[in-house]
Amino acid sequence: MSRLSTLRLAGATALGCVIGLTGAGAAMAAVPHISAHPNNLMVNTATSLTGRGFAPSTSLTVEECGQKDWIAPQNPCDSTNSVTVMTSKHGTFTTPFTAQTCPGGKNKGPGFSERCYIGVPQPSGIDTIALVGAVRITVTGP
Repeated sequence: MSRLSTLRLAGATALGCVIGLTGAGAAMAAVPHISAHPNNLMVNTATSLTGRGFAPSTSLTVEECGQKDWIAPQNPCDSTNSVTVMTSKHGTFTTPFTAQTCPGGKNKGPGFSERCYIGVPQPSGIDTIALVGAVRITVTGP
């Protein structure tokens, strides 16, 4: 075998090992994500939440919040507006959720429109909390 053939074979073998370790066909961890349908709705109206990429067969508390991340002891989530869901063996869930005015919203008068987030609050560092899988919704008032 020539030196060039040996180098090509070694390169192809190395590339195959890298592909085998990193990727083509390898299952990568899914990033948690929630979607809401509809995502623009009147206050006290239900939306359908669909989550994917969460830990399988796990109980989660999904909350409506005024921010996607914050520093403790702040709490931009409305603890009265939450729902507990159980993920499937594939890390998915579907549940109805009634949108309220998100905490910290400034426009509560007639004809208001505010941006809220729905997700799973989890610690993300020292004294910080992130809303995992957060979906943005717009809540409007009469």
